[in-house]
Amino acid sequence: MQFPNSGTGRPYIRLDARTATFKASCLDSDAAEVDLTGKILDLDLANAEQGWLKVDQHGADFVPLAKRDDWNGTQSPSSEYSPAVSLDLRSEAWDEPPVRELRGGSRAITSFIASVANEAGEIPNGKAVRVRIVAVDTVKFGRGTSTEIRFEIAPNSKWPDLSTFESDGGSSRTDPEHADDGTEQPDAWA
Repeated sequence: MQFPNSGTGRPYIRLDARTATFKASCLDSDAAEVDLTGKILDLDLANAEQGWLKVDQHGADFVPLAKRDDWNGTQSPSSEYSPAVSLDLRSEAWDEPPVRELRGGSRAITSFIASVANEAGEIPNGKAVRVRIVAVDTVKFGRGTSTEIRFEIAPNSKWPDLSTFESDGGSSRTDPEHADDGTEQPDAWA
């Protein structure tokens, strides 16, 4: 027997592609809406997983590919599954913890991740790709709507080490006065 799981149980950030809104999980309440426009995200692209995702009333079931880009090697478990990606990202744009799992199979998420990976090029070992979200817009796609996530990539000399992703669920902030308030952070982009 195979039962869908309810996800990894890890803190997450999700996109509702129909409304162009992101929601971050909370410890003691429903997910909170997060505006990522102008915010900086560090993406762990080197450890991203591709796979098949099914989301229904029972939760989410993610089946990773056996090898990266081997869509024929790991067949979809059924027609209810769609191609998806799962990766960790880090930001001060949401409440603690700063590291969240982004998982999705929407055109918006897969296009965003693929575009960042293509534009970033070769990722140095042990580094996360730093991006600033320029805009999150609802766009017409076919007969429906989707989301376009526009971004800019920081110079690779400013990409943080993946060690910044190590988290015990506590804060990575050491000085509350320097928490991200949405203003420009010049040292991140120089």
